[in-house]
Amino acid sequence: MDRYARQTIFRPLGPDGQARLGRATVTVIGCGALGTHSAELLARAGVGAVRLIDRDVVEWSNLHRQGGFEESHARDRAPKADALAAWLRRINSTIRVEAHAVDFNFTNALGLAEGSSLLVDGTDNLPARFLLNDVSYRLGVPWIYAGAVGSAAHVQMFSGRNGPCLRCQMPELPPPGVLGTCDTEGVIGPAAAVAAGWQAALALRVLAEGDAGPSAGVRVILDPWNQRARTSAVAADPQCVVCAQRRFEVLEGRFAERATVLCGRSAVQVLPAQTSGAPFDLAAAASRLRSLGPLEEKSRFVRVESAEGFTLTLFADGRAVFDGLTDTVRARTLYSRFVGQ
Repeated sequence: MDRYARQTIFRPLGPDGQARLGRATVTVIGCGALGTHSAELLARAGVGAVRLIDRDVVEWSNLHRQGGFEESHARDRAPKADALAAWLRRINSTIRVEAHAVDFNFTNALGLAEGSSLLVDGTDNLPARFLLNDVSYRLGVPWIYAGAVGSAAHVQMFSGRNGPCLRCQMPELPPPGVLGTCDTEGVIGPAAAVAAGWQAALALRVLAEGDAGPSAGVRVILDPWNQRARTSAVAADPQCVVCAQRRFEVLEGRFAERATVLCGRSAVQVLPAQTSGAPFDLAAAASRLRSLGPLEEKSRFVRVESAEGFTLTLFADGRAVFDGLTDTVRARTLYSRFVGQ
């Protein structure tokens, strides 16, 4: 216990709280700027199990703000979940770390989140957060939202049992272009670190005390660049589709898109069509890609650079990322052409 001595003498946590941390399982959805910092803080604090979920690979543009990644990861385009898991295991060999290099979507979300004590948001888009909100309230597990755009950090806790929830504040997805993103506004590393630090502190409190109630419903906005901070209370909507009516439309497939533009890069992800047949055969698909150019083969994915101006990365779960494209229609067409329906 000497390892955690400085935090166990912090009275609100104490030895009993530390013991509860050691029995907890936290699932981090998204291993970008938010998820990497939050996961590291939780791993160092002694959370018993950290489960990592991310669909993407490490890019050079990630390195200025995302923890746990090195230049070698960007050169190799390593799956983020795998790279971060290896880093956390080196940080703390006494905890369990799981890596799931998959897309978090309505077909697998409940299974990936099952058994969690807490869900930590490291995603970069609202459809994923709508899904996370559904999962939280379906399982009765609290989740902590965080976001960073420009120099502003946003954090909020949701109990997973009572309102308010995310859909109380945002009943429907806003039209494209309404909200700023990292692509339009940029982002600085300290803003992401501030958001992740606040998020991790909330996570430790909830896990140590076993109650998300005191923190739920408070929205926090921090701006380290302009030295501003404010909090506001958010009211529950008595007609909310999720926390009041207990309808989980996103988990049922609403808002699901087969092709989406990835935040922060010129790339489109395409998901495979749902089937009831055998698992995706990566080796067979790889053989069909050889006509595009030299093939790089890894255990979890294969990659090929096409003379048509894009790089195709095909993963073991059947999804594909087309770097160099922003046209979702073309990406779906290319997927059907080179991978299959």
